Amino acid sequence: MSDARIASGWKNKGDELFEKGDFEGAIGCYDKALEKFPRDPDLWNKRGLALNELRRYEEAIKSYDKALEHYPRETIVWNNKGVALDNAGNHIEAIRCFDAVIDLDPQDAGAWCNKGVSFGLLGWLNESVECFETAIDINPHHASSWYNKGITLVKLKHNIEANDAIARARELGFRSC
Repeated sequence: MSDARIASGWKNKGDELFEKGDFEGAIGCYDKALEKFPRDPDLWNKRGLALNELRRYEEAIKSYDKALEHYPRETIVWNNKGVALDNAGNHIEAIRCFDAVIDLDPQDAGAWCNKGVSFGLLGWLNESVECFETAIDINPHHASSWYNKGITLVKLKHNIEANDAIARARELGFRSC
């Protein structure tokens, strides 16, 4: 059997385990696939996602760095690295990652939304709202941006606007945890 088929089998098994919530098992499978294809950014990214789910943020960040070492223009990897950095409490570095996405794709509403979340976590609420508004300008149906804008506006005591934004998020199907 070829290396490509072996790696593909491990990747597919890892994806199945990830979907079932067995993140440790998924990591093991991605590691086996990476033995055959150590430069595959998708494998490194998936490994990072599984580590992030396990709250092993530093390891996740290292996996994303491996992907970016070989493919520095992978916006999904930059975005996922930013989320892991945010989860680890490193909001300034997270913003740098979201900026890397925006530099590569200024129309990425998700990156603008994530950048807004990072600003909010730093307490920079006006900058946060600006990011959410940019995301909404790009994609008026981006429910997370509407919701996060509303939550941030509550903190700024702009309650009428906040209620409107949260209502719009719910119209778009957003459900908070």
